[in-house]
Amino acid sequence: MKIARRAAADIADRLDLPAGVTRVTLSGRGRALIEEHRGLAAYTSERVEVRTALGALSIDGEGLRLAAMDRDALLVTGRILSVTLS
Repeated sequence: MKIARRAAADIADRLDLPAGVTRVTLSGRGRALIEEHRGLAAYTSERVEVRTALGALSIDGEGLRLAAMDRDALLVTGRILSVTLS
């Protein structure tokens, strides 16, 4: 795991990406990968709320589920209707 973190930090540095900033990658309307999160705040089949360094990230949709979650990233699947940061 330490090697993966070191590699991610190295890639972020080479691409001039700030370290420790939450990244959200959407794949169509059916998948959202959230990296560098600070924990899950709320979870229902219609809303997933994640803590980030900048505030709360909300994913609203239908049939949402946490397909995978670990310390560094979480994967939300279902029909994603909106993503907001507040």
